[in-house]
Amino acid sequence: VHMKSILQRLNLSVTSFDDVSALQFDAWVLLPMASGASKSDLTSSSLGSKLEDALDNTRTLLAKVHNMIATQQTNEAVVFLGMDAPELPLEEIVHGLQTSARNKTHMCPADDGGYGMLSVPRNAPSSQIFRGVRWSDNLTAVSQLKSLSDCCIDISIGKMMNDVDEPDDVIRLAKRLINSRESNQVDDEDDALKKFSSSIGFTMRDVDTSNACQYTWKALFDLKVITNTSDGVCLNNSRIAPER
Repeated sequence: VHMKSILQRLNLSVTSFDDVSALQFDAWVLLPMASGASKSDLTSSSLGSKLEDALDNTRTLLAKVHNMIATQQTNEAVVFLGMDAPELPLEEIVHGLQTSARNKTHMCPADDGGYGMLSVPRNAPSSQIFRGVRWSDNLTAVSQLKSLSDCCIDISIGKMMNDVDEPDDVIRLAKRLINSRESNQVDDEDDALKKFSSSIGFTMRDVDTSNACQYTWKALFDLKVITNTSDGVCLNNSRIAPER
């Protein structure tokens, strides 16, 4: 119910797992979570079982849609996106789907040791790929890669993401968006973790960031984290707590 409310406030179409039809590709489909998951913390040690359940439900949905439109679609790749990584480039998502179509996984690690995106190919066994992963740990991404490798799944690594978990992370996010929007500034590509995978075929300098993260940008204005001034957009210092 909470997620449906969020999507509706963003003026995004939404439907349920049971109501989906071949004509509703332009709507978000809300999938049921594992039994009891809504009452528990998503950062708990049972996150692996929730992702496994989500993967199974998504694959069931894809099969249902393919049957409805009578196609023999074989690319049933699934991409998990971190809701706390709003700067995830669309190029990485597209590349993740393309990579997984070749039975290979694609991961964008996060700066806190987790990951902001994971594409899962159709040959990945849902009951095994999340087994033994160290959730909410600085080795989450490494342990996830180990689990995938143990299932003999090839892996590619994408651009590092910045998670937004703490209040200070919101301020850093605002600073990055201000820089990227106003000067089209790009990351230092001498840092391997800040570059796209070489197989994508282009670099951050090919990406227009002047209008990046529209919903996040609006939310930062609504929260008064950033504000308009005569010199342009800047941080609203009155909303930033002084360092202790």
